[in-house]
Amino acid sequence: MTTRRGPTVVVADDHPLMLDAVAGLMAGAGFKVAARCQDGAQARAAILAHAPDLAILDVHMPHLTGLQLLAEARAQGWTTRILLLTAGLDPEPIVAAIRLKVDGLILKGAAGDVLVRAAEMVAAGGQWIDKEAMEQALGLLDAPESRVAMVGLTPRETDVVRCVAQGQRNKEIARDLGISEGTVKMHLHNLYEKLDVSSRTELAILAREHRLDRL
Repeated sequence: MTTRRGPTVVVADDHPLMLDAVAGLMAGAGFKVAARCQDGAQARAAILAHAPDLAILDVHMPHLTGLQLLAEARAQGWTTRILLLTAGLDPEPIVAAIRLKVDGLILKGAAGDVLVRAAEMVAAGGQWIDKEAMEQALGLLDAPESRVAMVGLTPRETDVVRCVAQGQRNKEIARDLGISEGTVKMHLHNLYEKLDVSSRTELAILAREHRLDRL
């Protein structure tokens, strides 16, 4: 009988208590902790050495920040999924992380079970963006300029974009627009193609920039 291997993870935080707490949570949830790192340089070396399924990185660390490692991951095509930890709601690094297509971002104050769920989702290929962090990021992008229509969108696609920007899920969008969830998914696929985005998060930010959430 073979035992299924849990996902591998590198954990990096410059605060020892936080580092031990996160690594302990991951080990308890079935992850194999490949390395515990106290700065970004150690984290980079560990990621390159172990090629883990997931790296949980503090946004602010000595030598290399979590954002710098995320940027390198995208530039070099690392297969390791990145979940960033942030202590606060400073919107600028949050926006930067989202623009770099971060796989996950969660507040350090989140409950342990929430962090575990986020790690499991990100390791499995999903995306987890903390709701409060997302709201802060969208607030920064809420520019005072007039609404601008997105070129080439149908009226129904514009409706779907507005609903996504307002935080609605597929079931809610389908109910409000009187269409099926399958049709919502079809519209989202078309929107990703037309607007060159790859996630609901990016779509919501783009819509907020164009103030389509206010239509």
